[in-house]
Amino acid sequence: MISISLKAEPIPADRIPRTLEEHGILTNHYAEEYISHPRFFAGLKRELTVTVASLREIGLADGASLEELFRHIRGSRLRPCPPCTGLFLRLAWRDQPQSRNSVLSGTHSAPDLSVTVLSEIPEQSDAFPKGLYLRNVDGKLWLRGYICDAAYRFPGDALFAFEAINE
Repeated sequence: MISISLKAEPIPADRIPRTLEEHGILTNHYAEEYISHPRFFAGLKRELTVTVASLREIGLADGASLEELFRHIRGSRLRPCPPCTGLFLRLAWRDQPQSRNSVLSGTHSAPDLSVTVLSEIPEQSDAFPKGLYLRNVDGKLWLRGYICDAAYRFPGDALFAFEAINE
């Protein structure tokens, strides 16, 4: 598990693509669709601690669907992040370990060393992105959106970012 402290300031929606470009961060169309949702900045916190852990590390060795994951962390010291957390995490976390697999899409599985940001899902549709994930592929930093249906199970070694409750 790793812990990352974030400071976040709202970014005007029309400025986000330029901010990502200025930082050399690449996106896919699912990320762009997710970021453009009107509820993207809902629950924005100026300061936030994020914990990155595998599902195995939080007690889900056999993996889990998103619904199972949300249920599993309820009552724990982890919670879903505000939807915009992936953006601020990607801007802050420049030294994410590099993936051993450079395939970017089409595998229908959590990519090697990717970190999926668990956040509330702004739209309940299998066609709308469920959230964002971060990857370092061939030295290039990515902020990517993903889609999956309710039956999809993330494997036990899948890495997730959660908001850490420091009470």
